Amino acid sequence: MVKETLRAGQRPTKAQLKEIWAAEKKPITYTALAPRLTSKELAEFKQINADSRKKMPCTLRISRKSLEWWKSLGTGYTAAMSRMLEDAQNHPEILKRIL
Repeated sequence: MVKETLRAGQRPTKAQLKEIWAAEKKPITYTALAPRLTSKELAEFKQINADSRKKMPCTLRISRKSLEWWKSLGTGYTAAMSRMLEDAQNHPEILKRIL
């Protein structure tokens, strides 16, 4: 098994995408550590996942220059802003540097 970690916003390389596509064609192997989930367990997992991905609309006051830079990133710039804020929230050293 190959394990790679991508940072928020980082796209997988072509080689990594090829590995993902190859893995997609392989049969699933269930074990004691990774058993097949029941329909009920799958439904619970999907609900937890759906709840964690809900986004709340908000109004944010930022400089024109900052907004123009974010918009220059193209489609999905608001999602990138959200990930950046979550990253700062999860890393106190970033927040200390800013405050």
